[in-house]
Amino acid sequence: MRAATSRVKQLILLLIVCGTLGDSHAYEVPKVTVKVNSPKGFEVSIPDGPGISLFAFHGKLNEEMDDLSDQTWATDIVTPRNGRWTYINRLQKLQPGDVLYYWVTVRYNGLDYHAYNQRYQVGQDDARSQNTTINLTRKDGTISQIIVNGNPTINIYVS
Repeated sequence: MRAATSRVKQLILLLIVCGTLGDSHAYEVPKVTVKVNSPKGFEVSIPDGPGISLFAFHGKLNEEMDDLSDQTWATDIVTPRNGRWTYINRLQKLQPGDVLYYWVTVRYNGLDYHAYNQRYQVGQDDARSQNTTINLTRKDGTISQIIVNGNPTINIYVS
């Protein structure tokens, strides 16, 4: 009897060491991507993955948050688009040097996981890197520029 008890203890210890008892692999919130749009707006996102059912963004500009309720923006995203869970702000203009303080929540397999005390500092090239410039030359030789932000659909009609 004593040998059987010893073997059971050894088996339990082995299962614990190998990580098969309980959830030994805690979920980690995916890397957050911040994209600055021009002339205004920004996006905060994570990649979609199996088990994710919600992405929540809480943020404030140029001022650290004192507690979890101290924020300018707080939004739950319940559907991924184009393979990402994305908070989109179309109104706020971000300037180089601005700091976006934020925290996010990801609901994974029914449990909420958080990444607190995050920050993103807007760089000189953030807004410029999102733009594409198209030069149009008219028949008279004059040039017009079109600055395109993001990935829009452009329909060109030539007559």
